[in-house]
Amino acid sequence: MPSQGLLNAFCPFLPVPGCPEIQARRSHTVFALWEAWEKEAGKECPVPFWAAVWPGAQVLARFLIERPDMVREREVLEIGCGGAVASIAANKAGALKVTANDVDPVALEIARENAARNRVILQFDRENRIESGSLGAAEVILCSDFFYTKSESLALAGLLAEWRDRSITILIGDGGRAFAPEDYSKVLHEESVDVDSDLEGREKRTVRILRY
Repeated sequence: MPSQGLLNAFCPFLPVPGCPEIQARRSHTVFALWEAWEKEAGKECPVPFWAAVWPGAQVLARFLIERPDMVREREVLEIGCGGAVASIAANKAGALKVTANDVDPVALEIARENAARNRVILQFDRENRIESGSLGAAEVILCSDFFYTKSESLALAGLLAEWRDRSITILIGDGGRAFAPEDYSKVLHEESVDVDSDLEGREKRTVRILRY
């Protein structure tokens, strides 16, 4: 885990773009943060994906706050939560219970800090949901900007299809990732957002909220 001093210097709490009522740790210089983290740790560290609020999560968070009926009084599970911005939004929208799930222990610690900063109560777990196939008592599944690698994406898509057949509501914030599911039932929202060109290789991405 990076030290608090390093996080405060390179990844402070800032308003989420497009959803300023939520604050989250995010870095304007992810690669500089990564370099500083490795120097502090004295070893190689994984890419700090948790240091960015990715476009799918930004738009999904705004969508949930504006459409609280999607999660109000329902149990919610966010898979691959990163900093848990969408989970925080679901809580603010009136969800009965929200579980933020990620296999990265550092991401979950950042998610805990973000939740505390926003004064919301979330549940956290590191269970590999792709391997276990478990969703507990969740009635709504959230997932954003997850679909980067083919094998992991196909495995999750297969599970989502099973869960959909059990009448689970599945909402995906897709920033145009290569392996996002194509058999979604409806596009609920679409917008173009500014992104970090160093991370994304472009200045804008089109984000769609998919009901799977």
